[in-house]
Amino acid sequence: MAQRRLLATKPESDGAALAASVEAELEAMIARGELGPGQHINELALARRLGVSRGPVREAARALERMGLVTVILNRGAFVRELQIDEALAIYDLTAVLLGYVAGRLATSISAAQLLELQAHVGEMEAAAQAGQQDVFFDTNVRFHKLMFSYAGNAPVEAVYLAHTRKLLLLRRRSFDESPHMLQSNGEHREIMDAILSGDAELARQVAERHGRAGRTRFLRAIAYREA
Repeated sequence: MAQRRLLATKPESDGAALAASVEAELEAMIARGELGPGQHINELALARRLGVSRGPVREAARALERMGLVTVILNRGAFVRELQIDEALAIYDLTAVLLGYVAGRLATSISAAQLLELQAHVGEMEAAAQAGQQDVFFDTNVRFHKLMFSYAGNAPVEAVYLAHTRKLLLLRRRSFDESPHMLQSNGEHREIMDAILSGDAELARQVAERHGRAGRTRFLRAIAYREA
């Protein structure tokens, strides 16, 4: 009760920050697989876990519905969305093209500091893959690609990438269920970095786009393995 009274007395700006925090945590739970496709989001249980009232949880579910991660059904509540395979494959195809574009831009514009940051992420992913730390690899992989789009300096392209690839959180983790897949993917990251470092925009585009399509193949293999 004390928590709820505290929430009620917070100014609107604090309420907005709380809602954003709950939204981020709910998205992270979906990304980590704690809430799987089709699973009901229990407002009361999640509110208790996060130490908030049910209002921010409800707002977070609605926000994630707009992002394509959650489905809200009248009189039934919120459920983690079940992304169809065809939609996932279409997003992979789009991502491959966007990655190629971004890598090409970076080949002629990346700074030394940006390059070092991306290389550090590649090193972290290598260590995680060697240790079989799937969660660490997945999280670092997401940050690596987000940094690439951020550094490329094209806000509309970055927005399209974030809007669509966020949906892959519902399925994408399956692609890294095995250490060989993680090592293969990170080997491709190193190739992208080498191509960017070469300053050859066309080469960087081709290598990055190939990486995107290889991710699509790994995803399909993971799905086929699960269903076999």
